Amino acid sequence: MRRTEVTHLSPDTIRSIALATGFDLVRFGPADPGEHGDHFLRWLAAGRHGEMQYLEANQQRILDPSSWRAGVRSSISLAVDYGGPAGELPGGGRVARYATGRDYHRWLRERVFTLRERLEAAGLPRGSMNGGTDAVPVLERALAVQSGIGFLAKSAMVISPTHGPYLQLAELLTGEDLPPDAPAAGTCGTCTACLDACPTGAIVAPFQVDARRCLSYTTIEQRGFIAKELRAAQGEWLFGCDICLEVCPFTKRSERVDVLGLHRPKELQPHRVVQTWTLVDVLSMDEARYEAEFVGTAMRRATRSGMRRNAAIVLGNRGDDAALPALTTALRDPDPIVRGHAAWAIGRIDPRHPDLANARTHEVDERVQDEIDAAITSR
Repeated sequence: MRRTEVTHLSPDTIRSIALATGFDLVRFGPADPGEHGDHFLRWLAAGRHGEMQYLEANQQRILDPSSWRAGVRSSISLAVDYGGPAGELPGGGRVARYATGRDYHRWLRERVFTLRERLEAAGLPRGSMNGGTDAVPVLERALAVQSGIGFLAKSAMVISPTHGPYLQLAELLTGEDLPPDAPAAGTCGTCTACLDACPTGAIVAPFQVDARRCLSYTTIEQRGFIAKELRAAQGEWLFGCDICLEVCPFTKRSERVDVLGLHRPKELQPHRVVQTWTLVDVLSMDEARYEAEFVGTAMRRATRSGMRRNAAIVLGNRGDDAALPALTTALRDPDPIVRGHAAWAIGRIDPRHPDLANARTHEVDERVQDEIDAAITSR
């Protein structure tokens, strides 16, 4: 007798399979962003997305997932708690916690795809789901809030009342009519710790972030020269920023915040670059070393040029004379972005350094000329 295919799973079964696949939080909600879509449009209209033109280009797809995924009715919102120790290179230079381990674009996407395969094997129609992480045209935080993964924080992040704010978000859009979960309990209340601590004032008001001032944007998404007024505020941050999360009282809710070393899930264990490289290594790396050793890390998102630029800024902020040989060598680099930020860093450490004046005599890029002039006159 021919077996009839099962095309429906109970919500409890879906949730159990997702938890068994390695997700810490699983909730159900709508597939569209709801009222968060209007906020997104206002944010775009204000230009607060900076150079992230892909958001503007895909706004209609983001607002209406059914325009690219016919028949979608619900979202399965997913989250992994990545809390843990601060990411810091030997000798200084900080990396946002989510980027210290394996590239989440890879391992979390693979986990989502595994979940989809298991749900299909258990009975959901094949080809009826689409999902991923940080690449699918959806507002992940909106879906997470609407499904009850967490509540929207004043930092515009999502805070789980049980797991805290260190959350990697992902989702599966499905044609199933899943019963929506209740909103997450809790709010920020009167707390303004994230607004008070943001070094660049990027959280311009509760729930409102201007990406153009956010270190997680300037050190990763932005190409070219970083505005001079933001460089000192970058401090030790080589890639990304965790400050608004570190000061959040809910951080202590993370189940992994104190889990170290080999006791952490393999995807969250530190990448060799974080464990062994120095800021000078990053500043000085050539293309071959970048391609060979920056494999499997989310830091590639910033590009080699961006990482070297960031390293120069951090070295300048650290004010260590020992970095001057590498920085003066960078004054002759083929990349004007690296040259310009190296000049700025030297100006922070030793504005009277003779290599600044020497570099000025043969510099042809006007932007770098301005950087050298500003460095020399900062004495």
